Amino acid sequence: MNNTQALQAAALILGSEPTPQAIAYRAEQLQLLPQAVSDIQAVLSKPGCTWQDYLSVAQEYEVIEEDYLAQLTPQEVQLITELEKAAQPKTITVGSIVAHNDPYFALYNARGEVIQDLGTDVWVAWDHWKERTEKSFRHSKDELRLLSD
Repeated sequence: MNNTQALQAAALILGSEPTPQAIAYRAEQLQLLPQAVSDIQAVLSKPGCTWQDYLSVAQEYEVIEEDYLAQLTPQEVQLITELEKAAQPKTITVGSIVAHNDPYFALYNARGEVIQDLGTDVWVAWDHWKERTEKSFRHSKDELRLLSD
């Protein structure tokens, strides 16, 4: 095996470019892998772990994210996914229960359900107007607050 073939084989195994610098850099990254897995498992095992807790540790190992995720258990990967979902801001979509966000507006205490999403606006069916012929009204998402999904 000549030098070029050896570089190509090493690059294939390590998942890098077949240059000495790229192989050395990738090998350096992979030396961090055991510590990364250990640190991430430690933070995930803490009771009440949040997305911020995980993120503060994970950012140190950002360049080897795919590598450490492959080393974690499916339950740990699922926990990371759940933490990320929980940290996402809630948005107003079809089916959301909303109220007006202005405390001085008559609809501040009223509840309504979003029945159609038009992008920046939504149609809301207000609970207290169910007996009326016109039951839904168009509102900007900015004028509403999310009560629940």
